[in-house]
Amino acid sequence: MKYRMLFLFTCNLFLLSGCAIKEQTPTSFSTDSHAMLLYPQRVDALTLSFVEKNIAQKDFTYRYYKPWYKTHLTHQKEDASWANKSYGIKGRYYGENLQPIGNDEVDALIKSTNFEAYGSVNAYAMMIHNEQMRNLPTHKPFFKKTTLPGEGYPFDYLQTSQIHIAEPIFVSHYSHDGAWAYVESSFAAGWIPSHSFIWLEAMERTAILHAPKIAIIKDNVPLYNAKQHFISYAKVGALFPLEGEDENFYHAFIYTKDVTDKAYKITLFIPKSFAKPSPLAFSKENVAQLSSTLLGEKYGWGGYLQNRDCSAMTRDFLAPFGVWIPRNSAAQKSFGEYISLKDLSPKEKEAMILKHGIAFLSLIYLKGHIMLYAGEAQEKPLVMHNVWGVKTLENGKEGRDIIGKAVITDLYVGANQPNVPEASLLINRVEGILVKPTYATRNNLVSKYPSVKTINDNSVYFMDGSTLPYDDKKEKSFDELLENADIEDIFFQKYPAFSPITPPALNDDPGRFRNDAFLKKLYGASKKEIEKNLTEVIWLPNHGAKKLKFNQNENASAQLQKVSDELDRLPEKYMKYLKNPAGTYAYRPIAGTSRLSAHSYGIAIDLETSYSRYWRWDKTYTFHNEFPKEIIDIFEKHGFVWGGRWYHYDTMHFEYRPELFESID
Repeated sequence: MKYRMLFLFTCNLFLLSGCAIKEQTPTSFSTDSHAMLLYPQRVDALTLSFVEKNIAQKDFTYRYYKPWYKTHLTHQKEDASWANKSYGIKGRYYGENLQPIGNDEVDALIKSTNFEAYGSVNAYAMMIHNEQMRNLPTHKPFFKKTTLPGEGYPFDYLQTSQIHIAEPIFVSHYSHDGAWAYVESSFAAGWIPSHSFIWLEAMERTAILHAPKIAIIKDNVPLYNAKQHFISYAKVGALFPLEGEDENFYHAFIYTKDVTDKAYKITLFIPKSFAKPSPLAFSKENVAQLSSTLLGEKYGWGGYLQNRDCSAMTRDFLAPFGVWIPRNSAAQKSFGEYISLKDLSPKEKEAMILKHGIAFLSLIYLKGHIMLYAGEAQEKPLVMHNVWGVKTLENGKEGRDIIGKAVITDLYVGANQPNVPEASLLINRVEGILVKPTYATRNNLVSKYPSVKTINDNSVYFMDGSTLPYDDKKEKSFDELLENADIEDIFFQKYPAFSPITPPALNDDPGRFRNDAFLKKLYGASKKEIEKNLTEVIWLPNHGAKKLKFNQNENASAQLQKVSDELDRLPEKYMKYLKNPAGTYAYRPIAGTSRLSAHSYGIAIDLETSYSRYWRWDKTYTFHNEFPKEIIDIFEKHGFVWGGRWYHYDTMHFEYRPELFESID
């Protein structure tokens, strides 16, 4: 491998390169912005007194990879299909030729969205290159009439956002022709071309989630595989899982498609001058480096032409530091400690920003625009923002002095221009400051259980309006965790999905800490109610097709059916372990206790007893397992914990506990 040649080749090729509510574009405009830019377009002076700190969110990985943690779509079909109504209006939109888009073309496009199939795929994937996410399945633009104030290029109403290579997505369904897929990312939902992603199974996703990450620190970094074949470009904001490194290169990995559209792993060799381990330290050097990369980038409405708008710039700037924020300006300003500056004078606003702002972390908000607070110069707050232009007024006609790129300004940008009215100045339109983005909180209960709405104020809120306490704030011994676990205690130990089979450590029993009130809420409060929720799972359809009773709530029976169908495809040598399961539903306490077993709720299955080992039978805690790992992996990929992962082992036992997995199929 000629790393040196690749490094030089990469360096020679290296190129420097939507907000929530669109402000109006001009009916007339100037393209000379230099007169308005009164400050040096670099951050050196602003970081002289910078104090290094750690700002990474504890659960940044969970936020960034959230599509892989969920088991169901976030939005209802009616909400997800909003664009069909908004952009299905006849005679309102104009195409790339600036002529009205024909009614037949609009009708065909709306029909192609195939929302009757919403949620029919529900599968996990990874982006294999950068892509534009769209509100409808087409790259064709939808402009409003360009002679109207505030309309025309570059404001294509179908543009949602750019999505990075290697980002996780959750796929809902395909367009009628299969060319596009409707997906949810961690920050937006919309349409992307079907060729832009690859399906990944739970084991592949788990390996990515557990791997250390590197963050790209320069824009348009070319990516090459081991044979020096170009793969794609990467921009600031992209993260890659890491499998190794040498003196000059990080060895990152992604998955891509083979000739049969199956996923296969490739290694990317990324020069160390273009990436750093994530999260980056929030230091003077790193802030300066990322700022210099983003400053000067052309404005890109909703990621148009793979450029950034205001909220994409703030989002991508903070991501390498381990700070996740939502995509658009209105959502970003609500994501943490927000101080309203409404009804304050310009001087009072400036004083509040200088008092509370954290340079290169705080966000300053006005309707339709968001800016990164960049520190102080001459007792004025400065901001770094990617902005289209400054409103002007000449002879009664509204226009723009175009800036069209990422710049450093104060909040009076344009005040030195005679055609910029005072009301248009940023300082007069600023509404508040987000002092610090919130720490993300991992919430696998919400992601994995459809009936759980949210967790707030130490309570679990269910879709029916009821609640349960989350954390009783008590320290507990191992025995107390078994007997009186609160809901938070469920997560006391980490379940080692897909790991090698080894004897568990003393009292390492992830999944044995159960909260009965929570299970009763999910699956039934009494024997009668539980039995009402039972349905039949066809076990091994081609190998006996036994009918097993399992709880249909929370997708439990559907997940066991997936397990069964996949086990059914294994070679014959595995069937001896599977054909005669010992049982599923049985309303009874756990042996030696008064607590209801998982079998009582209809969420557990025991396999063939002649191959099993159970700690109460063995009495010596001598761990031994006969079940093949291929079988265990299939259960785990669909959200079932295995009793062989417990110190108090029960190797025939599998129990549906999706909250203990980062990602399941």
